[in-house]
Amino acid sequence: MRITLDTNQLVKALMRPPQLATFVMAWESRRFRVICSPALRHEYDLVLAYPDITRLIYPELLRTFRSHLVHDLEMVELPEIAPICRDPDDDKVIATAVYGQVDYLVTEERDLRAPAVIKVLSDAGITLITMEALVKLLDG
Repeated sequence: MRITLDTNQLVKALMRPPQLATFVMAWESRRFRVICSPALRHEYDLVLAYPDITRLIYPELLRTFRSHLVHDLEMVELPEIAPICRDPDDDKVIATAVYGQVDYLVTEERDLRAPAVIKVLSDAGITLITMEALVKLLDG
């Protein structure tokens, strides 16, 4: 299984490990591949450096992410991409999912659920899924 994580969903997974332990353990055991791009990785790094965010994440989990989960990211290079989303910052998430040929884009972003975006993702065989639904899928 190949997935792309919206930055908010990555933060959510790192902030609530008791509820999302299945996700973190499945990632550590390589039950799925997390597909990322340099632009999205940069966003991950920026957001995970915000003091307000780091205070909410268990330090051990943040160390685990930075020390070895980040090395398991499968990187894809993105060509120039045409804007598709209302929020231009979300275009890199869409492009990463499409060019990374993922099965699932893990997000709760409203802008990524716009009809034009859903069509692009659907045409590429990508399903939008929430973190909770992904955890249920991994548990099943």
